[in-house]
Amino acid sequence: MNTRMLLGCIALLILLPAAAQDTDFIRGAPPGDGPVEVRIGFNLVNITDVGEKEETLDFDGALYLSWTDPRLAYEPEEYGMPADWQAGDYSHAPARIYQGVFAVREVFEGWRPHVVIPNGIGDRESRSLAVAIWPDGRLLYSETFNTKVEAPMDLRRFPFDKQSLEIFFHPIVYHRDELVLVPDDALSRTWNRNMGIADWTRGDVRMQEQPVEIEFFDGSRADVSEFVVTVEIQRRPLHFMLSIVFPMVLLVSLTWCVFWMDGETLANRVNITFIGILSVVAYYFVMLDSVPEVSYLTLTDAFVLATFLILSAGVALIVVVERMGGSKNTDIIVRVDRICRWAFPLAYLVVATLLGIVFLIL
Repeated sequence: MNTRMLLGCIALLILLPAAAQDTDFIRGAPPGDGPVEVRIGFNLVNITDVGEKEETLDFDGALYLSWTDPRLAYEPEEYGMPADWQAGDYSHAPARIYQGVFAVREVFEGWRPHVVIPNGIGDRESRSLAVAIWPDGRLLYSETFNTKVEAPMDLRRFPFDKQSLEIFFHPIVYHRDELVLVPDDALSRTWNRNMGIADWTRGDVRMQEQPVEIEFFDGSRADVSEFVVTVEIQRRPLHFMLSIVFPMVLLVSLTWCVFWMDGETLANRVNITFIGILSVVAYYFVMLDSVPEVSYLTLTDAFVLATFLILSAGVALIVVVERMGGSKNTDIIVRVDRICRWAFPLAYLVVATLLGIVFLIL
């Protein structure tokens, strides 16, 4: 018994390296001699969050990869498929399917490309994986996942901005002369329902492949095949305008009531205007939670600055009129009030219009 066990162990030690070597060859070596064409498709299932301040995009997606490996071809009759199956007929599910994370990563012994998201933040949370093999050696790999990516935004037109957010996919290990990603519209799709972004409207989803150069730490460079998914979204500004901008404009308008106050002293007029300024300042601090933190001037920032300038101009005018003897000559105050009643609203409207032209049109 001990002799048989010893001989069995020796045979196992001899056979295992050979089997492992054959498995590693299938797993590690792509099919063919030239660059492998891997058709790729993407499915934008749902956008769960758009972070303006962090410039990030959270989404649920699905990735589809298809390629041909003749080494994995099989006879359809051996797996109960119709004997008259013709190569290229992919209308029905094949007999060989690996489903689940364990089956794809551990049980499946064929070669498959590994694709990463270089602008991703944290780990990509894969929810389901599957590999299907047809008799002619064609494979289809599918993966659904949730992830967050860095997506630089142009927020100069905030809150009337439209963003084109990019998601990048790179194959690991293989250079572009070894593996090329080919976008395939037949594998790409998108769910039209807008579930998780109340303030945004989802637009087109574009996909393209392009060569990109990467640099290694030793100074060498190489080209890899890059698959780029561009997601277009447009902000819905109505909520921001009604809840943020309209109350601020209303506060500014209320400070102009001093131009209808005949006989009021300089102190009373300045106090009312300053109360309006402080109210706008306090409201602006509340508004900061809704505006993005960027290093450049946005349309909203310019509008707030213009609002402060209009309010400051009202205080300066009151002081200037008082210095010119307005308290001793009521006619000067009356004439100035009549002019300011239409001049300040008109100036505010003109400034807001010019800002809209500069940021939205030019």
